[in-house]
Amino acid sequence: MKVELSYITNIGKVRYRNEDALLTATKVFSEISMEHPIYETLEVEVTVPFAVADGMGGHPCGDKASGLVLEVLKDAEPETEEDLLSLIKRAKRVLDSHVEAISECFGMGTAVAGVFLSPKKAIVFNVGDCRVYRMRDNLERLTRDHTVVQELFEKGLIDEEEMRFHPERNILTSSVMGGYPEEPKVYVRTEEVREGDLFLICSDGLWDEVSREFIERCLAMGVREGGVRLFEGAYAGGMDNISFILLKVL
Repeated sequence: MKVELSYITNIGKVRYRNEDALLTATKVFSEISMEHPIYETLEVEVTVPFAVADGMGGHPCGDKASGLVLEVLKDAEPETEEDLLSLIKRAKRVLDSHVEAISECFGMGTAVAGVFLSPKKAIVFNVGDCRVYRMRDNLERLTRDHTVVQELFEKGLIDEEEMRFHPERNILTSSVMGGYPEEPKVYVRTEEVREGDLFLICSDGLWDEVSREFIERCLAMGVREGGVRLFEGAYAGGMDNISFILLKVL
């Protein structure tokens, strides 16, 4: 199975460092800022990871946390949802160990979302407010945010578009965090893979800046052009780091 993908991690217009990181198959991109989306095609014969991590602002070492978690995911090939849950616990232990070695990083944490993709299935997961969407017949959000506003949405108090503007939209109810005993809450599901499936994995620096309708229009343009338009749309606001992976199953 082949996939084509477009990806970028960018500091945005306001932040003084990029705390986001990307994982594309065997490559982790962290503590860098790309100017333009990168386009590639890959052959997928076994389980391959694609993920975005968003280091927690307002906490120490967020840029380190996002990269460290993705390094744990990089060489993994989970076969079941239980394997994935164990993997996230292992990532937390890595952050705990980092805090033990470097005490000033106590409380370091990250949100993360991704897809472990194989020719037969996709294990989709998230912790925090990074997201995975899929465009098949229509655009569907496959993940569930761990945020205060997600809980308000599920109670019917706000709609999905209002989640982007709510004053408490950045308050997480779960993350992968080092130094605290609490285990992260993980949302995970397994989906069949079909030819033509288009997945978007992104941090809130993308989905918080553009509307659902804009995302749909960009994905309809295909991976290469759609990736460029997604980045341009998010960067027009640029209030946060911007990171995403757009990939299509061929």
